[in-house]
Amino acid sequence: MTLTAPTIDQNELEALRREIDSLDREMHTLLMRRFEVTGRVAALKRSQQSANNWRPGRQAQLLRALVSRHNGNCPDAALVRVWQEIMGASLALQGSFSVGIFADKAGELWNLARDHFGSYIAMTEQDSADALVSAVAAGDLSVAVLPAPQQGEASPWWLALTEQKGIRAVARLPLFDTPNRRDAQAGGAFALARLDVEETGEDRTLLAVLAAADAGDKAVLTALGEAGRILASADAPDAEDERWRLVEIDRFLSPDASLPLPSPLIHRYCHLGCYAAPYTTPHQG
Repeated sequence: MTLTAPTIDQNELEALRREIDSLDREMHTLLMRRFEVTGRVAALKRSQQSANNWRPGRQAQLLRALVSRHNGNCPDAALVRVWQEIMGASLALQGSFSVGIFADKAGELWNLARDHFGSYIAMTEQDSADALVSAVAAGDLSVAVLPAPQQGEASPWWLALTEQKGIRAVARLPLFDTPNRRDAQAGGAFALARLDVEETGEDRTLLAVLAAADAGDKAVLTALGEAGRILASADAPDAEDERWRLVEIDRFLSPDASLPLPSPLIHRYCHLGCYAAPYTTPHQG
């Protein structure tokens, strides 16, 4: 039995291709207009001498809004990737902006940072978390991207933040996950910067909580009175009977706010940052 391939209407195909070409020109025209406006924003910010023009909260809100109104055949992941490139290139035009990344064997952190900030942003790798935090503190880097903490680390980077003033976790990566990400079970990364935090409507707060060493994680969360999770823990350097827990709570808590600590189980806490909650969507294409 011989199968006959369906005949393609070449006239219709050419008409559709011409329509795509026309749409591409319209999209390009709008993109050029967007970057023209970005240039005007950059000039204004240069006159105001802004040190770091990245607004992670605004970035999260814009992407969430795009996805919430999106429909059709274009996957959400592709839509987000396009806009992250646009926003990254726009950020680069607004002034000096650099990202330092903790070097890992799989290159996953580099990929996470590139996807979040776009391929046009200047990025470098270092194999020292302390050096990255110090570079952000000194103003030599705009952002440091560090791996999500793991249990049993000898010198966790988040513990150093309890002694740093002004450096905060301002984003958790990936904000929007992608289907083909390497090492997807590794926990992602945190972006640290000297920025004021912005509430986005769906946020998380990172706390370092100092509590009794013999207290269980569940007891610490119960005593804290917050919905969330303990990401890691570390011994307190100066006290054998105390232990730090890294706690992620499921709401925005301003760095200027204070939590009531009615339980003697918790001795004190340090606010390490706020960031938009990672976005989950069933429509990934």
